[in-house]
This record gives sequence, C-alpha cells and structure tokens, in this order.
Amino acid sequence: MKCLVCNSTITGQYYQDYWGNKVCQSHIDNHEVTFCISCGSFVRIGDVTGDGRTLCESCMASVISDAEQVDKLKKYVLRKFMDIGVFFNDKFLDSVSIDIVSPQKMAEIRKQPVNFQNKGLTQTYSCNTLGGRFLGFKDKFKHHIYMLSYLPKIEFAATLAHEILHIWQIENGIQLPPLKCEGLCNIGSYIIYENMSAQKASYYKKNLMESPDPIYGDGFRLIYSIYEQSGLEELFEMAKNYKL
Repeated sequence: MKCLVCNSTITGQYYQDYWGNKVCQSHIDNHEVTFCISCGSFVRIGDVTGDGRTLCESCMASVISDAEQVDKLKKYVLRKFMDIGVFFNDKFLDSVSIDIVSPQKMAEIRKQPVNFQNKGLTQTYSCNTLGGRFLGFKDKFKHHIYMLSYLPKIEFAATLAHEILHIWQIENGIQLPPLKCEGLCNIGSYIIYENMSAQKASYYKKNLMESPDPIYGDGFRLIYSIYEQSGLEELFEMAKNYKL
C-alpha cells in the first residue's frame, strides 16, 4: 500500500479519500495535502486558481473558461432536457446570457460573503418594451446566469442545468416553495451526472444525496423520491400545478 504523496509503503496510520487514494497521516498533520475542491481527491496544497481554491490536475484540465465551451455545454444541457420532455421555446437561447465570474464577483452580485460553494446564480429581468415599443402585457424575460470560475466540465454542466431549471420555472409561471424549487433544480444536476460519461459523476451524485443543507439537500431528497416513484414526466407535471 503506497502513499500518494511520497510513494513510500504505508506502515502506520493513513487517510483515504473517496477514490481510494491513501496518504500517510504525517502529510495531513503537516498541512501538505488537502482535498480537490471539486472532486474530493487528495491533492498537494497550492492556490492554483489565485483565490485560495485547490484543484487536482484532472479537474484543472477540464475547467470551462471560454465562450465557445459555454455555448456547447448550454446546447448539451438543453438537449438533455428535451430528451426528457422539458422544452423551451425557440427564442430561449437568445434570452439567456452566461458569464463566468470570480468568487469575489459572485459574492458581490449575491451581496453575501465569498463562498466557494455558490457556483451559479440566475438573475431575470422582465422586459415588456423594446426601443420604446410596447410588446404586450405578457411578460417577456431576459435571463443572466453567472457561473463560478474554475468549474470542471461536469460540474459546470450540472450547475448550468440547475440554473436553467430556475429559468424554466420562471418562463412557465411556476412558483414552487423553496424546498421543491431547489430540489427540482438539483434534479437537473442529477440528470447531467447520470448522462455524462464521467468517472467522477458518482462523487457528485453522492454529494447531492448526502447534502446536509435544509433546502438544497432536503429538497433534492424530497424531489428525488417523487422521481423514483413516478418518473421525470410526472415530476415536471407536478411542478406545473404551482403555476401562478
């Protein structure tokens, strides 16, 4: 049994991460090793993002950072939703803009302290006029999604799916209570984890299932139980019962 850090045979106490990697206890005690903020694997301590976060090499290699990558993932997520019967109108892509922002900018937008777990945020604007011309009484929306920087591909896609389901609720006039609202959005993340052929999907699904958060965690477990009993189609029909 070899230590991931020093490659020596482990003879005493050791620590093991989710992936089965083992390190000598001394490396933890001496603050040489921490966990990748994304996938939870052991990684040498180092500020690779410039803001205090540490990512393993595997996660760093798949970080989404440019507009072309974002556009491809947006289309991928929408296709996955269409596959399960969650549809958006033809102009939806035009109504959504996506920006990748630093943790500091995300905190500023949220008006909250910096929190690396705040990975996405959607702001929606109602617009009934264009160039001074009245467009009608039915609300027309513009949506702006802010995504945290340095998210690996699978985590970026799952977070984007969560935010897009917030938009789906808004576009359909659905107002779920917070527990069901966030739980339904987390089902979107779960769908991505189920469909992306990524080795690390099991870790992210485990985090969804075991989250102690009273809204996001409890909400997901509640909605997931409905999904298991009735399926996705029935789940989204249930959501439509909360139309304004």
